[in-house]
Amino acid sequence: MKLRSLLPLLGLALLLLQGCMADEPANAECDIEKCWVHFDAPETIFYHDYDTLAGEPISVDRPNDKIIPTSVDSIVFTTRWDAQVVGNVPLFIEVTQGAKLFRLVDGQEVPFVSGTPVDLSATAVDEHAEQRFIVRSEDGKWSRTYRISIQVPPMPSYPPGGFLFKFDGYELNKGNQYYVWNETNPFLSDTQWANGNPGFRMSKSSAKPEEYPTVAVADGGVDGGPCLKLTTRDTGGFGLMVNMRIAAGNHFIGSFDVGQALNGQAGALAATRFGQPFTHKPTRLTGYYKFTPGEVKQDRAGKPMDEQDICDIYCVFYKNTDAEGKQVQLDGANVLSSENIVGLARLKSEDVDTHGDRWLPFDLPVIYSTEVTEEDVKDAHYSMTICFSSSIDGAYFRGAVGSELWIDEVTLECEY
Repeated sequence: MKLRSLLPLLGLALLLLQGCMADEPANAECDIEKCWVHFDAPETIFYHDYDTLAGEPISVDRPNDKIIPTSVDSIVFTTRWDAQVVGNVPLFIEVTQGAKLFRLVDGQEVPFVSGTPVDLSATAVDEHAEQRFIVRSEDGKWSRTYRISIQVPPMPSYPPGGFLFKFDGYELNKGNQYYVWNETNPFLSDTQWANGNPGFRMSKSSAKPEEYPTVAVADGGVDGGPCLKLTTRDTGGFGLMVNMRIAAGNHFIGSFDVGQALNGQAGALAATRFGQPFTHKPTRLTGYYKFTPGEVKQDRAGKPMDEQDICDIYCVFYKNTDAEGKQVQLDGANVLSSENIVGLARLKSEDVDTHGDRWLPFDLPVIYSTEVTEEDVKDAHYSMTICFSSSIDGAYFRGAVGSELWIDEVTLECEY
């Protein structure tokens, strides 16, 4: 067949194709398919970066890939429990192809351009601004109304990521002699931190606050904020007289009985009372440290020892009653050896870095020797302590003067 004969047929085919295309119905769908917000520092508002994207993850291992179910008409972004969002936030919305998006403003439909900042303030539980949007289908026959908001959840019983200790709640004691700490973590506001500073004052009352074993450094931390500095100190003439020549820098959850501190070695061990009832099951202790040993480790008699001083970092979880139901609180004599201990995390001596020139992470799993029930844990049948010391044998007055341990950004992770 000649080309000249095919031309009329090709023209007819094109006309038929155009007719089919013209007859294709307009899209009747009117859904929001994707919705997200923008913050310059999303980690201060959300637990995860991907929480800025609304919807449900396609799969557990793909949290960044989300879809908004077609049954949903309320899109909610959930912040950290302690976050606050004030003012306008850039809001991005993608709708069904061909559909038109409007925002309801004073009852009027106003065309909305994706990325426009809108008021999504959220300052506390049940205190949030809600915005309404209408999506109209391409054929104009259908529409859907959506509510979009950012909301602050209630304070959880256990914070995602664990209990964080930053050691930034410090001040001088009433006499302005040494530093004391108050826990600023709102989940553990009743947690009591203690150390041997009150005992050191009895041996060296002339010392300045920065010359005590446990001090705060306002801008020395990992992030440039406050941190702990623990230093093994010489206790001077009084310490020599009572045969307690050194005082290791220490810091622990519990209390310190200054009345016992100078009552011989037994009294000194009894003075450190470790732990408080704890209704969560610890699983891991992490944080940052740097350590520099003093030049000469000495025994209690002041004689040089043929070994290098090292620091100590540990977490102990223990049953706080005995077989007769009486209350138990561990002290310096048994905090690492009591039969009541069920879980222990401790930095191994051979793993201690002694260069002290930079912050290093530590990651210590809690090893359990005995099974514990969630019911008993939540009924406060167990106590927990975290302890740091600039000299591992400091409780027995063995250590090197000048050993220095820095601590910051400590997190205790729990199973529940």
